[in-house]
Amino acid sequence: MTLAEIMIVLLVSSIIVAIAFSVFAASWRIFRTSQETALLSRNLRSLVERISEEFRWSTEIEFTSSPQGSDWIVILLESSTIKRFQGTTSSRTNEQNMSDPSQVSVSSLTFALRTVQDNRVMMDVSLTASSATNSSISESVSTSVAVYNLRNLSGSGSSVSYKK
Repeated sequence: MTLAEIMIVLLVSSIIVAIAFSVFAASWRIFRTSQETALLSRNLRSLVERISEEFRWSTEIEFTSSPQGSDWIVILLESSTIKRFQGTTSSRTNEQNMSDPSQVSVSSLTFALRTVQDNRVMMDVSLTASSATNSSISESVSTSVAVYNLRNLSGSGSSVSYKK
């Protein structure tokens, strides 16, 4: 073998390795993005389901973050996190984050009550969020839940207070 042949083999091998590495790197980026998107989707579906369960057996609903009285439960968006507490915004008890700020950054949350046939009330919940680790990954989720104890109501807002 001559030096020229060895150099040609090294050059061709280097090109093949470089192509293989760039294909692997691109595949890895796609895999990570898919994983983050799936995690965000799972977190949002779980969050919407938790919120829906909160409303299912409500006896009263108001679209305010400052209800009168301490027996109200409030759900609102605050600092990219969905919060749930009892009382008013100035005197909160049992406060908890419904969304995990280390995984999800919620940008919008809306509630809408509508009356459907037979005077049943449906609560529509919509939220938009992005991944806390990669803000370019975002998703929107919406759901509707029947509110069994209410009749003939409508309205909408970005925060809601309710009684069970």
